Amino acid sequence: MKFDEIGDQIIDSDLTEALHAFTFQVIRRWQILDRQKNLNTQALPLVGTKNEYVTVQEAQLTLKTKANLSLESALTDMELQGQALRKRLGSQVVLWPFSEKLHASLAKGVGSKIRLALPEQLFTELYAAKFSKSKISYVTFRNQVYYKLLEEFSLKKAFLIYLFGATPYAWGTKASESQVSPKRSVAAQAKLADTGIKLSGTYQEPSEMQTKGVHYMEFDLLDFDPFHENGVTAHQLRLLEVMAGYFLLNESTTTPSDLQAAESLAKEVARENPFAKSQIFVQANTFLKQLDRFAQKFGYAKWQGTFDVLKKRLETPAETPSARLLRTQGKHETLADYSVFLAQNYQEAALLKEPSRDKNTQTILDEAIISGLSYQEVMPSQGIIEVNGKMLKRGIQTTRESTIMTELWQQKQLAKQYLSGQAVNTSQAWIVNNRQELKQLYPTLKGKAVIVKNAVGDSKAQTQLFRLPPTQAELTRAFEEQAKETTQVMIEQVVQGSVYRALVVNDEIISLVERIPANVVGDGRSTLKELINRKNARARAEFETITLGEIERETLKAQGLKLESVIPRGIQVLLRYDATFNTGLQAYEVLDEVDSSYLTEIKRLAEALQLHDGALDIIIPNIYQPYTEQAQLTFLNAHAYPALALNEYVLLQTEKQPIAQKVIAQFK
Repeated sequence: MKFDEIGDQIIDSDLTEALHAFTFQVIRRWQILDRQKNLNTQALPLVGTKNEYVTVQEAQLTLKTKANLSLESALTDMELQGQALRKRLGSQVVLWPFSEKLHASLAKGVGSKIRLALPEQLFTELYAAKFSKSKISYVTFRNQVYYKLLEEFSLKKAFLIYLFGATPYAWGTKASESQVSPKRSVAAQAKLADTGIKLSGTYQEPSEMQTKGVHYMEFDLLDFDPFHENGVTAHQLRLLEVMAGYFLLNESTTTPSDLQAAESLAKEVARENPFAKSQIFVQANTFLKQLDRFAQKFGYAKWQGTFDVLKKRLETPAETPSARLLRTQGKHETLADYSVFLAQNYQEAALLKEPSRDKNTQTILDEAIISGLSYQEVMPSQGIIEVNGKMLKRGIQTTRESTIMTELWQQKQLAKQYLSGQAVNTSQAWIVNNRQELKQLYPTLKGKAVIVKNAVGDSKAQTQLFRLPPTQAELTRAFEEQAKETTQVMIEQVVQGSVYRALVVNDEIISLVERIPANVVGDGRSTLKELINRKNARARAEFETITLGEIERETLKAQGLKLESVIPRGIQVLLRYDATFNTGLQAYEVLDEVDSSYLTEIKRLAEALQLHDGALDIIIPNIYQPYTEQAQLTFLNAHAYPALALNEYVLLQTEKQPIAQKVIAQFK
């Protein structure tokens, strides 16, 4: 692997996590047939089908997932949509499982369109770090990156067709299967005339791309997988994700003649006999191995399973989708008959399938999809979903003082995931359940400043923040200490900035304090131990008391200090790097100092969480600089029952703040 300027800058700026933040949207269109393979002419029991997820035109059904989903979320969304529609369609009709029409009379094509987008933050950070110096505009830079990916993917069209080609016949021509030779992909061969891969976006006119920028890549080249009820599989999405990352980082030497040759090769591979060893075997095998090394190096989750499947298809042509279809056709007279048989099985299985969610929740989700209402699974294991802006648990609407949202706030990682879909910046975090998981995760964490804390509920004294990247041994010790108190440990990447707590009562922010870690300030005469004892003696609240535990001692050791050390006058010594409750943290009220734009954003965040009364912990690098972009405020935690003392006893005020009065005043 030889990286180019973009790849080198991604490595230098430690932006490799962006490789796992590519997003997807999947559009699937099927012909609707009756059980005799004719186009459906009966009225379908669908309601509200004119929505962004579901459309029915003539005898064609289109499902479109939500936009900008993670790979796993896209798979879940496809499953939800597919199950909802199949159950509503019943058993008398089927969805033709190919990217090639059985009946050519319908105007629109069938098959999938997979949209892949790179994270916007990756572009902004790369541009700010280096490419703004090249004097090209930001939009031009974004477009150039996407054009690079387009060229590289275009070189590999034959590779994609070989692995996923699954349309042996052009049924729409009415030619008998017995009179023509099967191909690897008739559908791909036809789509190559329209490129099969392109750059696009949500424009009125394609010409707007130059000024508004590319929004995503669109793949129209990958055939439906007829062996999977959803048509689009995890292997397809996962391969596109890894290929996109590989092309993004690696050097490109593509020429126009290369692209022309690749186009011709793709057409030849599409026309190949499905059982034949492809002419691209050697180069495809080499490329797949390169992708594997890349995926292993950058820790792509679940790649191994995809690699094993694709490797088998490459080495054994009979395992490719088209060949497998012909090989397993069995007693069915034609492949079309066999395909309808498969489609009927998918319909019947959907009708009989026990929901993986509780029945009430599944019913509500199904109806939301059919009716075109916005929907989101928030806590699937608890049956908590959001439909049309309302939070529900097991199909029952919540009250204003939502116990459901309280459960969500307690699950810190789920709260982050939920808010990330609401245009809120969240810190990167991982949930670790045991030492084996930590060992597997460490290569990803290596070189990162992190904090180790409880994944559920309030953080306690076992919380440990590493300002410098910890060694594996240090991280393991911190994990084991935390694991004594909780079954789930969160390891969170440290975000630059100060930590604040906003106290929200009746939808209003009544206090915003900066949380300052346990510390003492030297007077030039006293030892560190004397300074700590003196501060504890005048503690005004329990949380101010400093306890010298293992973490405090490690923090002092890292600074080269002992309890006997005399601290120079005016020098502040931190005893911890985290400002965790009950560890001696202090607070400084900034409500009257913070730029009002942050209060607006905090209120929006509270509204997204349906937090009417409680507290939000956030990170802000500079409270005096107006809020203009998402990265300026990072969500950490939400609390249903915050300690009011944290907002009462604040620095530089002789009397405690009248927080209780402010709370009561909000409910008068």
